[in-house]
Amino acid sequence: MLHVVEVRFGGDKFQELMLSVRGWLNTENAQPSTFRYWFSEPDTIVRVNFESEEQARAFVEAFGGVLLV
Repeated sequence: MLHVVEVRFGGDKFQELMLSVRGWLNTENAQPSTFRYWFSEPDTIVRVNFESEEQARAFVEAFGGVLLV
């Protein structure tokens, strides 16, 4: 089962957030199965799929996202 996390943020913060996400994934040794993003004015949306519910919940906590599934 996949656990989908969605994070929405202002597009002007894209580079900053991507660097933070990459750092967090490396530090936590987290292995997302899918990582997608798209720009949808006025927000940017990032969706990360995890097989581990624990990693998904930790990602939500770290980035203020929402666990969708």
